[in-house]
Amino acid sequence: MTASPHSPSELRQHWRYVLGCFLGLASGVSSLYFYSSGLFLKPLAAEFGWTRGTASLGSLISSVLLGCAAPFIGQVIDRYGARRVTLLSLVGLSTSFLLLGAWTQGLASFLALVTVLTLLGGATSPLSFTRILVGKFSRQRGLALGIAITGTGVGAILIPLIVTPAIAHFGWRATYLGLAAVVLALLPLIAYFLRGVDATPAEKIRSAQSASNLKALADPRFIRIAAVFLLCSVGIFGTIVHVVPMLTDLGLSPNRAAGLASILGVAVIVGRIVTGLLLDMFDAARLSATLFVLSATGMLLLATGRPALVLPGLLMTGFAVGAEFDLAAYLVSRKFALDLYSTLFGGVYATVAIGAGIGPFIAGRLFDISGSYISWLCLAAGLLLAAAMICLTERPAAKHASGTDAATGASER
Repeated sequence: MTASPHSPSELRQHWRYVLGCFLGLASGVSSLYFYSSGLFLKPLAAEFGWTRGTASLGSLISSVLLGCAAPFIGQVIDRYGARRVTLLSLVGLSTSFLLLGAWTQGLASFLALVTVLTLLGGATSPLSFTRILVGKFSRQRGLALGIAITGTGVGAILIPLIVTPAIAHFGWRATYLGLAAVVLALLPLIAYFLRGVDATPAEKIRSAQSASNLKALADPRFIRIAAVFLLCSVGIFGTIVHVVPMLTDLGLSPNRAAGLASILGVAVIVGRIVTGLLLDMFDAARLSATLFVLSATGMLLLATGRPALVLPGLLMTGFAVGAEFDLAAYLVSRKFALDLYSTLFGGVYATVAIGAGIGPFIAGRLFDISGSYISWLCLAAGLLLAAAMICLTERPAAKHASGTDAATGASER
């Protein structure tokens, strides 16, 4: 750890790392690609004659592939350094957006290019940026994670407001080219704020040796955490990807639906900052259960189809979206040795990514079958309640201890 747990203000000491991670997450695959994918559903389906289930295959393939690769990406980050790997991946993400706009000619080419985007841009996910922060923060770790991960919340606000009119005025191909330009524009700033973040050569060797031990993925504590985030990611992300089509089906105009979707981003930001503060004060598992119940309630409000309940339903759902990666990163960093963080968080991220791909696909298929999203929203709420029940079986993790200490203490119980 760079800073002592007794540092008067870790945020004052390491603010530039938080800002660099914030910008990286705002321009990474978890923000620009994920939050824009639902906005491209109808234009792509209209041009190529796809159903919404077929149009959702891109999100499914990307999420499953990223999920499978996440533990190995974690080992690459530990071996070569988070900054170096992430900057190269941002270049790859920008190139991939460019190719999507220029080379998509049908389903096969679209899915192939989404695969390229996932492989080249995979290290721009929270996996790399949270690794930087858990290595720099202890006493204010939850708050630092919460602030940085609001980068994706900013994406949730701005992307619907910018991408929807861009598609309407310039077309979906030109909009993909615009996303490529956004990534390149932010790359120099991210590189500047994260300068000096990579480990020394000796630390790299030790981290690589620890991260290569994948046996920790079979730890029962890890399996419980992974199960929780698989369930909640299927429910949450399946709903978020379809939120704009869901709202337009209720009779709202595309611009009005995009405006409400951007309000969802406000809830994401608030959820991440508030959750970060609460994580430094309360048990993470109990807090997770509470937030998942809140999100399930929001989805049931959306399932009623009543316009007056759309806004509160979106806000309650978005609050839990804002908490998800904070909770996952915090739980892993407190319950396991930090030398294993990238591999283990990669494993949790794998379940989140897989769930984020499965959820939109199931939501799309249920819509194709039933003609509405009611059955999906009820299923998603049930998944979140199941995740909350598993959280309540977790034993409290040690507070303000290093990851190593917390893991050692847990193994002795």
